[in-house]
Amino acid sequence: MARERRLEARDVEAIFREFAKVMSELPPDTEAGWLDSEGDLRLAPDIGRKLRTARGVSDVLRQIREAARDC
Repeated sequence: MARERRLEARDVEAIFREFAKVMSELPPDTEAGWLDSEGDLRLAPDIGRKLRTARGVSDVLRQIREAARDC
C-alpha cells in the first residue's frame, strides 16, 4: 500500500518535466484537466494514469523513494 510523503521542490520539478514530455505527445485537443472554482489545477484521471505509466516519471518516482529510504 502506498503512503503519502512530502516532496521537495526539486522532486516536483522533475515530475513536472517528465509530465510535460508526456503531454507534448498527446493531440493538442485532448482534455487533460480543468481549473476548479478556486483556480486549482485538476488533472483528468486518464492523464494521471498516463503520467504514472510514463517511463521517465516512473524512474523519477523510484529515485525519490530510494533517496527517502537512504535517509
